[in-house]
Amino acid sequence: MNDKYLFDSVSFGMRLSKIREFYQKSPEEVAEWVGVSLQYVQNWESGAIIPTIDNLVALAQCFNMTVGEILEDESFRDFEKKFECRKRTIETIEIEGKIETFLDFTEDRFLDRYEVWVYDDMAQYKKLYMSIEKMVSYEEFKASMLDQADDIVADYREWLFSVLTDSKEDLLIKDQIEKKVACENAATTEPGAVFINGTVLSVT
Repeated sequence: MNDKYLFDSVSFGMRLSKIREFYQKSPEEVAEWVGVSLQYVQNWESGAIIPTIDNLVALAQCFNMTVGEILEDESFRDFEKKFECRKRTIETIEIEGKIETFLDFTEDRFLDRYEVWVYDDMAQYKKLYMSIEKMVSYEEFKASMLDQADDIVADYREWLFSVLTDSKEDLLIKDQIEKKVACENAATTEPGAVFINGTVLSVT
């Protein structure tokens, strides 16, 4: 590797992670493409090790990029600028009757798509629920998503419980979500309701 492509492993790992997320590929997909184990990809992204020349070529092919873009040259800086301004949040809406649960409507400017993400304010885990080409107006897309809000929340919470671990922090999140559901089932909640220590407080 000539001096042009000297880099530290941590910086490279951060770039690789950003590129992979930009192209919406999982670490497993990258590992399969390159022909290495999942642990290799995880170690690259953490900065524990650096890839070989052959690995770099395979990574570039995986993302349809040049090796220079994978590393830190002017092409990569152009790519990074595109990444930073790729998406914008249009609006965030709290779901009626669901405590501290929100739909985050975004626009992907490069793929020309609308997205809706769902998240719980306390859990802070976001899930992409829908990504769709701009074949309809934003207002139509938003109305459709709000009509499905109950199903979206049910899907999100099922997913959330599947990814939470048995750590102390995650067990606390599970407990709080279960208490929120109980409160939601017991009575109608007001928009802007805040959940504290098992109690719903209405914000006026």
